[in-house]
Amino acid sequence: MNLKYLILMIAAIVEINVTESRQNDKRRWKTDKSYSHYVNICDIQDRVSKVHCYCESIKIKTATKADCWVFNGGIAEDDPFWSNFYSQPKIEKLSFNVRADGGLTYIPAKVIVRLERLQYIHIQYANIFSIPSFAFTNSTTLREVILPKNKITKLETMSFAHLIMLSNVSLVENQISELKRDVFYVLPNLQRLYLSKNTISILHDGCFKHLNNLIKLDLDNNLLTVLIRENFQGLSNLITLDMRNNKLTMIGDLAFAELWSLEELYLDGNEIEFISDRGFGGLAGLRKLSLADNKLASLDDGVLDEIQKLNVLDLRNNYLETLRQEAVQNVLENMKTNYALISLDGNRLTCDCRLSWLHKLKNETRSKRLKASLARLNCIMDGKSKPNQVIPKIEKTESPLKLNTVYKNDYADIEENFDEDKIYEEAMQDQETEIDESKIEHRRKLLDIPAETLPCPNRLSYEASYSPPTQDEVKYYKTSSSFKSLIPFNWIVLVLIAKML
Repeated sequence: MNLKYLILMIAAIVEINVTESRQNDKRRWKTDKSYSHYVNICDIQDRVSKVHCYCESIKIKTATKADCWVFNGGIAEDDPFWSNFYSQPKIEKLSFNVRADGGLTYIPAKVIVRLERLQYIHIQYANIFSIPSFAFTNSTTLREVILPKNKITKLETMSFAHLIMLSNVSLVENQISELKRDVFYVLPNLQRLYLSKNTISILHDGCFKHLNNLIKLDLDNNLLTVLIRENFQGLSNLITLDMRNNKLTMIGDLAFAELWSLEELYLDGNEIEFISDRGFGGLAGLRKLSLADNKLASLDDGVLDEIQKLNVLDLRNNYLETLRQEAVQNVLENMKTNYALISLDGNRLTCDCRLSWLHKLKNETRSKRLKASLARLNCIMDGKSKPNQVIPKIEKTESPLKLNTVYKNDYADIEENFDEDKIYEEAMQDQETEIDESKIEHRRKLLDIPAETLPCPNRLSYEASYSPPTQDEVKYYKTSSSFKSLIPFNWIVLVLIAKML
């Protein structure tokens, strides 16, 4: 009897185990079935498929990277194919390369919303003319959005919004013409924004207002002509600003004053002719300022006074004739540190004593690259110049005639032999000769010329020293009996002006 019950109990246990096993198999089948009606995007067999993706693993639900190509005339936004991304829910990095004109005209939001681990999305060569509001579905995982060469022309309000992990956005090589307010909204971790090689000509006030943690902004190769303080509101933590190759012609007062933390400013390749006295006001932490390839004819004293930490100054390929020590006096000590640099190559520097301070700087600086920069620096010396000689020069200008410099005793005995016509003709002849000779440049290495032998021109500008006389004054001086008692040089100028009148 006991044996009978024992057999029945064993049979019951076996039945229970068999039943549980079948139920587990059924559950597994159901789970797999939930993916069975999706095509594995990492293993697409259909050659006419509009999208092909290549992954580091083709096993279902294992891929973390997918490099997708769009073919065959493109794919519509509501195409059922997008649901196939359920087959690889662990994708973290996703890229789309479009190989058909018009093949992708939108941000594939249906993919982004399905991939709960997506951190990186890269799309290029599409025709995405506009990025709509909330295009990235308020993703809480996205860290990088890279969208180069997509023909983007317009960014709608809140195109990039509520992306709490986003740290890097690139919109390089598109056709964006302006940046409006609130395009970038609630992006607490955005640190780098790349907008180079667009056609941006307008920055609306406050367009970066919500980017308090941005550390790098790249606006290289755009069409900006004017900068004002309001353009940079909100960028209090910006470290690097790149505005090379725009169309800027001047830097006005306090243009960068909102950039309290800025350390590097690149303004190369613009058309800058003028910098206001406080053009760099507020940039107390700036360490590197690059103004190469502009049209600066001078750097005025005081322009760098508010830049307390500057130790790299790039002024290559401008129109500078000199760089006075007074212009850099406030940062001169910084230029003696190990990594300091002043670059002046490609200017039309005149070999005279205004550059003699560079000899001393070369000896005092610890920077090897500054020493090398100064060692190759060329300047132009007039072939007739002699050490410490005052250089005579008469330049052709609009009336009244401008005499720049003269020898001290050139007209010592003018009172004895004064001929108006002769003086005028000789002056014009000297002017023509000087113009011809000035075409011949005598380039020298600045540091090859001993500092004590550099000539010191005492340029006396007529326009700066005197106001132009009236016609009545000219007539009076021509007929006055005290004519010969006046200073000879002043009389020459008056006679020449009278002739021209």
